Parts: sequence; C-alpha cells; structure tokens
Amino acid sequence: MSTRAITVCLAVALPCAQAAAVEPPSPSPTPAAVADQRLVFSTNGSRLTGGIGGGGGSATWVGGFGNGTVIGAGAEYQTISNSHWTLGSFSGAVRPGLRTHLYLEGREGAGDLGDRAFHYSLVVAGLLEQLTSQLSVQLEERRIDIDTSHGNLPKLGLSFQVTPQLLASVSYAFSLGGNLGTHLATGRIDYTGHSFSAIAAISGGPVAPAVLNLNGLVVAPSPQLREGFVGVGKPLGRTDWLLIGDYQDVGGTRRISLSLTCTVHLHAQAQST
Repeated sequence: MSTRAITVCLAVALPCAQAAAVEPPSPSPTPAAVADQRLVFSTNGSRLTGGIGGGGGSATWVGGFGNGTVIGAGAEYQTISNSHWTLGSFSGAVRPGLRTHLYLEGREGAGDLGDRAFHYSLVVAGLLEQLTSQLSVQLEERRIDIDTSHGNLPKLGLSFQVTPQLLASVSYAFSLGGNLGTHLATGRIDYTGHSFSAIAAISGGPVAPAVLNLNGLVVAPSPQLREGFVGVGKPLGRTDWLLIGDYQDVGGTRRISLSLTCTVHLHAQAQST
C-alpha cells in the first residue's frame, strides 16, 4: 500500500482539498417551488497513482416543502486500499426572501486508515443572495475537524446568468486558523437544457502538508492541487441521472474518478415541466 496515495485520497474527502462539487452534487438543499420528495443514490470508483483503486456509495432522502424549504438526511461509505470511512449527512435550507437562500449541512462519521482510526466532522453554513436578475453572490463557511486536520475555510463566490440556460461561476476559498493552509480558486460552467444538462470546472491552489498528512509524515512542501471535471445529466421519466468524470493532481499524485448519481422523484407532481 502507498501511504502517499492513501493520504491524498483521504485529502480528496476533505473539503479543503477539492473544488466545489467535484463529486456528483450531493443532495444539499436547493430552492424548491413546490413540494418534492426525492431519493438520491450515488456510486463512484477511483484509481490513484500506483494502481490503487477504491470506491463507495451513498443514499439520501431529500424533502422539499415549497418556498425554498428543504431538508435531507443520508449515509455514505467510501474505501480505498485498506482504508475506509462511513459518514452520516444532514442538510437544510430556507428562503426567507425572494432573493435570499440560507443553507446548512454537515457530515459526521469515522473511519480507519490502516490500523489507525480517525474521526470526520464537517459543518457548512452559507448564504446565497441574488443581487440582480443575472448576478448572485455566495458567502460560505466550513468548519473542518478531520483526523489531524482542523480549521475554518470561508469562501466567496460569484455567479452570472449568461443566458437562461448557461450559468458561469467563480469562487475563492482560503483557510483561517488551524493547520489547513489552503487557498483554492475555482471556475465553473453549468448548462441546463430541456433534454440534458452539463457542467465543467477547473480548480487549483496550494494545500498544506498537514491536510494531506494523515499518517504524521510530510508528503511534500506546499503541494499544489490541480483539478478538472466534466459531467452530463439527463432526465428519464421520474429520475434524473448525472455522470461525472474527475481528474486531480495533488503534489504529483494523481486520482481519476467516475461517479454516477440517480435522483428518484417520488411524486409525479414534483416533476419539472
């Protein structure tokens, strides 16, 4: 087993070592105009430098209750080589105004890295504010306590509605306190059509050795994260499918992953037109 590969893989699970939504978008709350009950299932597989493989899956229930009020709860399991971790997730969102969206989510759990256990705790709180008909701003704060890595990771993002179908976004996240030492810039394009959707993004920036170092060893001085992903989605009946391919390079260790997410709408009236 490659210690470096394992530490980088676990770093990918850390929000400070990944671009926004590099994995299939989790069923985090999004504004809903009508009541909607959904089940979201996802599965993924990945391969690291050296031929080490891994994978996992998740299942989540999401309930929309109109006016942007959404709650969700689920579970996730991931493994790579002789390491594995299990998480429970929760999410919630409200829309107190026509232009304001508040959200909260968290992931709590634990796992084993070889013969050593570690704890995983992540809490996210954010605000989305629509400034104009085309421009929106996002303010987000993440509290990270995962094994030996801890700290805060605030983020500022801007989104511009280029056309009714095309959304362009940029964001910058930087760590405060703790040992994360992370600065990540991300650019993303989202296309939403009648018959299919597509996304693409790139991200990069330094991540501190402490973020990668889950075994007490320095992987590399100030390694750089470089990442890109593309995805395509399509509705089929009462389901929505999303397939995403992701490439990451952290200090020379590469990870290629493929993820598939299926969202099942439980009520026919919840379908979009």
